[in-house]
Amino acid sequence: MAQEKIRFSLKYTLTGLAAGFIISVFIMLIILISANVDFRIEDVSSFFAENRIVFFMLFIPAFLTIIIGYITDLNLNNLFRSKFAEFEEEKQHSRLIFNVIEKLRKGESIKNLKNLPEDDKIIYSLINLSEEIDKRQEEQEKRKQEDAQRAETSEGLAYFGAVLREYNENIEVLTKTVTNELVKYTEAYQAAFYLIDDSNPNGKVIKEVANFASGKKRFADKELKWGEGLIGACIAEKKSNYLKNISDDYIEIESGLGRAKPKSLLIVPVVTQEGVIHGAIEIASFKEYKEYEIKFIEQVAENTAMTISTLKINEETAALLKESREQAKVLTSREDELQKTISEMRRLQENADIQSAAFRSYQDATNNALIRAEFSNEGKLLFANRKFLKLFEYKSNSEIENEDISKFVSPDSDEWFDNLKETVLIKNSHIEGLIRHLTKSGKTVWIESSYIGLKNEKGKNEKILFLGIDATQLKTDIQNFELKLKKIDNALQSLDFQINGDVLNVGEQMLKKLSFTDKENIPKTINNLVPETGLQAMNNIIEKLIDSDETYEGEIDFLDAKGLPVRFYGTIFTEKDINENITSIKFLGYDYSQQVNFAEKIKEQEEIIQNQLKEIETVKERMTKRTEQIRKEMRELYLNTETAYILGQKTFDSLPEAIITLNKDNEIEFINKKASEILNVQDKNKIKGADIKTLLPDIEKKYDGIYLGDILDIENEELQNLKEQEVYIVDNDGKLVKYRMLPVKVSVGLRQQLSVFLRK
Repeated sequence: MAQEKIRFSLKYTLTGLAAGFIISVFIMLIILISANVDFRIEDVSSFFAENRIVFFMLFIPAFLTIIIGYITDLNLNNLFRSKFAEFEEEKQHSRLIFNVIEKLRKGESIKNLKNLPEDDKIIYSLINLSEEIDKRQEEQEKRKQEDAQRAETSEGLAYFGAVLREYNENIEVLTKTVTNELVKYTEAYQAAFYLIDDSNPNGKVIKEVANFASGKKRFADKELKWGEGLIGACIAEKKSNYLKNISDDYIEIESGLGRAKPKSLLIVPVVTQEGVIHGAIEIASFKEYKEYEIKFIEQVAENTAMTISTLKINEETAALLKESREQAKVLTSREDELQKTISEMRRLQENADIQSAAFRSYQDATNNALIRAEFSNEGKLLFANRKFLKLFEYKSNSEIENEDISKFVSPDSDEWFDNLKETVLIKNSHIEGLIRHLTKSGKTVWIESSYIGLKNEKGKNEKILFLGIDATQLKTDIQNFELKLKKIDNALQSLDFQINGDVLNVGEQMLKKLSFTDKENIPKTINNLVPETGLQAMNNIIEKLIDSDETYEGEIDFLDAKGLPVRFYGTIFTEKDINENITSIKFLGYDYSQQVNFAEKIKEQEEIIQNQLKEIETVKERMTKRTEQIRKEMRELYLNTETAYILGQKTFDSLPEAIITLNKDNEIEFINKKASEILNVQDKNKIKGADIKTLLPDIEKKYDGIYLGDILDIENEELQNLKEQEVYIVDNDGKLVKYRMLPVKVSVGLRQQLSVFLRK
């Protein structure tokens, strides 16, 4: 490059020298011709000797052209250097851009490159492009990770959904199965399942009902007090607790290889979406769980809580059904006794059947509409049925769970609950009565209440049962009704009068009912005891009795001392002497006023019950329609599944490779056309369900290599997915045929399937 610069610098200088020489020669010729000088050397030399100034002037053009050439050469040389520097700089810049683009192509980061120009727009754009690519790669990796986590979570939930559906008949078996499966699925080394025990007379406790891989210090009947330790705090707060730094004295995992401290500890509450807490699950592991894994375990715990709630509801429903049947037997017995009593009293009050029927109707209606709740021995609410929640203006059990009984009851004295505990829990008796209660809004309701102690299998009272009937509207009527029943048992109201209507005698009870203080004040004729509106009816009754000798039964109004009508229900009949002559007319009955009012109330209650029954029938119809819809959807799903299965079989039949599929019992579930030809199967449908040994029996003569019948077992752990290996079979002619085998083992829930692909 330096030599090129030198040659470039001399080029225009030499060119100026040559041009100056030519110009000087040309001028010299012109001068010589003008001076008529011959071109001989002697003449030319003498001419220039005489004219030296002219001679020296001949060198002026050469000198000038040399200077001009040099100056031109110098300027062009400077311009070349400038352009060369620009070229080198552009070349360096292009090389830098090439290096940056090459790193981007290879996926390398350009953040660590040094000496990058800050004001270069292309480099700045490439840096931004690199950052954008890195950002998109990070987002793509994050999305892939999230998709993988969601897929893993969905698969896990489906697996545990199958476990919960299969073991949903017993809480003990369910908790043990869930604990064992969680340890296996989450790669933990120890787990324990805790449930809340409400049966303890001293209050709620937390019991360990299942564990897995526990050491000698842990046992299945461990018991914790309410709120004790991390387990108690998790249950009380209904929140998960995840610890990474485990203290040395908290827990250790024991195996056949020794003991070790866990790296993490996860405690999740077993709580439903509605907030009903049943217990907690404790998991210890040598690894740290990620956030999505913790959420997955929490979801499994929530699904388990829903299953436990269903099991408890089923148990309570069975208990209530048994209780209702026992109550029905008791009611039937009481009805039989009542029928006997009515039969004995029928001689005196044949017409009391209507009142007895009304009373039985009231009794049946109230038994079908009981208010029910359960309290602990300390007076804390454990459970309330829908009628309780509706009457007391609450939405769910979780809103009032563990609330004190004083929140609902307004007794006459502060010692009321102490007396209740002494009577029910100590004396093993029960308390009944009309008790004043308070709703959520502070409204007073009157309930005909019964408090009964519920005993466990050991004969100890574990909680207090409350049964009641809303008597707010009927409180006064019930009291009056009970009073009337007592008076009916004692005696009936009676009145005797002659055919002409003269009053002969008035019974004591009748006298009291009509508010007369003395018999002397009683009107003398029956016409003065009957209201004017009923006088004609009374006369018609008397005339009919005299003419037909029949008995009248029905309602009759009499006037009391104040002239107000009093309604009675009774019988009017004639009394005769031995000659069959009518001596008097007699009325036997009872005050019917309160019963009429009460019957109207009962009718209203019956209408309410009928409306509720209609609502229940409506719900049943909706459930029936929903069930039919679900069945239809299941049939469609089954048809779609069968269609997909048939399409898959036809696809596998057309493959050039042999395919054999086994179920979890090593029974043949599918064999395609190619495999049927290899194994000489005439009808592949007949071989379905048979043991694989039917097609690949044990052989006496062994060859070098692996016999397919020896390793084709779904329990064989040596069969790894997507790992080909060479096997052989023996055809019908006893010849050895080798194949490349690719095993694929698939698990969905509790179902497993092994498929092998054979090709030569």
